[in-house]
Amino acid sequence: MVEGGLPIAMIDGGHRARIERIQDTWCIDDEWWRDPIARRYYRVRLETGTIRTLYEDRFQDAWFEQGY
Repeated sequence: MVEGGLPIAMIDGGHRARIERIQDTWCIDDEWWRDPIARRYYRVRLETGTIRTLYEDRFQDAWFEQGY
């Protein structure tokens, strides 16, 4: 869930978890010569204490969790 362009909650294990704090944010704009990538990343701490990395794909206008 997004409010004012920032993530405020996500579904974690089938349950809604509030984002307690955004710890870091960065952008990646790359691969323009092939398939362009334009993403805004957020390293967040959930109310449960779990740390996650989310990103907004600005071409698809969609949100994802980064899988490492």
